Amino acid sequence: MLEPFIAAFTLALVSEIADKTQLVILGLALKYKSPWKVFTGAIIAHALMDGLAILLGTFLGFSLVSPVIKDVIGIIFILLGVWAFIKIYIKKKKTKEEKAWNNAPVAASFFMVLLSEFGDKTQIASGLLAAKYLVPIPIFVGFVAALGIAIGFNVFIGRKLAEKIPRKKIKIVTAVLFILFGILTLMS
Repeated sequence: MLEPFIAAFTLALVSEIADKTQLVILGLALKYKSPWKVFTGAIIAHALMDGLAILLGTFLGFSLVSPVIKDVIGIIFILLGVWAFIKIYIKKKKTKEEKAWNNAPVAASFFMVLLSEFGDKTQIASGLLAAKYLVPIPIFVGFVAALGIAIGFNVFIGRKLAEKIPRKKIKIVTAVLFILFGILTLMS
């Protein structure tokens, strides 16, 4: 039970530090000056999205043949890591969910994170880990704990960190972590 928790916690924390959703959360925290309300909306949305992905991943993990699911999980993690590397070097315009939304801080945070996380690498990773380990509770707790820390950093001390941590390096570490996790999954 400890290994799935640690895998979920580490993967979620590292992959969310420089993620677009965290930038949205930082922007909302700066806009509303209500850190606890932004935190609450964001963590509820993350818990909902990752919880659904974990339930689906657990179901698929029990439903599919073990060697097949292990290979698929490993390949998807590697592809997510490669995609993360590609995204580092591609510039794109801001999407609608990245623009500030004029509403209450909890609701704005909830809906912005919900939209940003739909199909995001962290949500996919939570489902993949659930399919691999077949223990949804430790994975859910690991993801929510890590996301709480990542959101807390952005909401409570994000402005100071944003000035000092090079986002590109964090994104590279995240991409490498996904690829390594995929390789380890294929080798196990």
